[in-house]
Amino acid sequence: MVKPWYKQFWPWFLISVPVVVMIVCAIIIYLAVTQGNFSMVVDDYYKKGKTINAVIEHVERAQELNISFEFKADDEQLALRYKSGAPEQLAALSVKFVHATDAAKDFSRRVTVAADGIYRTDIPANIDGRWTVTIEPFDRQWKVSQKYTLPATDWTLVEPLLYGV
Repeated sequence: MVKPWYKQFWPWFLISVPVVVMIVCAIIIYLAVTQGNFSMVVDDYYKKGKTINAVIEHVERAQELNISFEFKADDEQLALRYKSGAPEQLAALSVKFVHATDAAKDFSRRVTVAADGIYRTDIPANIDGRWTVTIEPFDRQWKVSQKYTLPATDWTLVEPLLYGV
């Protein structure tokens, strides 16, 4: 005697494939609707392009002035010093740390120089990972920025490079 269709394996297997696909599609649609609050279209692309050009000009200005830094970032401390191009009067600097994958970890510090010519400040304890370190003066006349894997226990060079700006 032949088993009825609902007691056989193949009909249920064939029914389960489209049902699983529909469930996965429903989950993807739900995630897209609830988590997809980002825009890939720039409202004012001309203004954005002008901003990019201004940033490039700031990096080129740092190259003209031959500005470079060395820094250490570990043990909840940042130490920063001029390698070359230091001005006669050392002013406060703005240092930004932008995490490669988690914007919630981004932070910035305004640092002033100590008597020994080294800028020091506190930083968060857990800085493991890939970061973009950006150094600017308060008048924003130049900009030095590079990508690093932190923590950096030895003096690490920061130069004004145009890639990744």
